[in-house]
Amino acid sequence: MDITVREARSEDGDALLDLWYEFTDHLSEFDDRYGAKDGADDHWLSYFQNQLVDSKYSAVLLAESDDEFVGVLEVRIVGEHPIFQLERHGQIHGLFVRERARDEGVGRALLEAAAAWLSEDPRGVDFYRVDAIEGDDEAATALSELGLTPVKHTFEGRID
Repeated sequence: MDITVREARSEDGDALLDLWYEFTDHLSEFDDRYGAKDGADDHWLSYFQNQLVDSKYSAVLLAESDDEFVGVLEVRIVGEHPIFQLERHGQIHGLFVRERARDEGVGRALLEAAAAWLSEDPRGVDFYRVDAIEGDDEAATALSELGLTPVKHTFEGRID
């Protein structure tokens, strides 16, 4: 599979929305709350166009093959922690590869492009973290195979 990775542009929003819905469907297999809200299109498109496109602190990277989006991720710069020795770093959210494009190097290509984006001046960070939903063993295995190491778990408590 020939893969091209590039930064998303404003005009990609409508086509990217289909990929986003596939991602929310995938996440909701593990937690119903990650399903898309009714009428989420306009809110998501506004967020995409006003917060993610042409930002110096975040980007959406798209993987394309045969004029189709087959993968996506959102990458952000996260600031230094005021107490810990944790420096500015990258945070990757929403890493998603369409099922038919998995095991074709799409995830690797997206992460390599994210690392390149993060290392550019003035960003210049030297590590990044990737979120994966609890229970998605396929994602955890793929990230481990790409050389990423788990460093923390997020636990959730319900307030009654």
